[in-house]
Amino acid sequence: MQNTEKVNVTGKEISYLHICKRKLWLFHRGIRPELEYDNVKIGMLVQEKSFSRQKKEIPVGDVGVLDWADFKDGIIHETKKGCYTVADIAQVSFYLYILRRNGVLVHAAQIHYPQQRKTLTLNWDEDCAKKVEADIVAAEEVNHQRFPPAAERRTICKKCAYEEVCFA
Repeated sequence: MQNTEKVNVTGKEISYLHICKRKLWLFHRGIRPELEYDNVKIGMLVQEKSFSRQKKEIPVGDVGVLDWADFKDGIIHETKKGCYTVADIAQVSFYLYILRRNGVLVHAAQIHYPQQRKTLTLNWDEDCAKKVEADIVAAEEVNHQRFPPAAERRTICKKCAYEEVCFA
């Protein structure tokens, strides 16, 4: 049976929830300086050039895009430019959750870090489902705030496309 309940967040927003709530709030409102940001362009190039024989960019409804998938094996794949982060796991878990809710038999995800030559495998379980459901609620709470969360200068801000928006 297909679950048609609308989810009001995207995979990228779930990732941003774990990176910076202000960035999540701004992105949700269409403020997107990352489209012209060099680090994002490099990440897109890494994803495009890695695993070139795989079918790329598989839409997951209106909540995101998978980098590629082995649906016959029940595995989805994401390729990331940088190093492992909790945000990566949250985003991929969200995609597993959405696919499973809609009847797609996936049971694992692999997150590939080509520059580090590492792959992280995430197996689906009920704990993942609970974390994703909590993340969805938390992201929706941030998105429903009238004003953005306060800007907090952190080390990660130096590499963020939103730095000028937050600290100009």
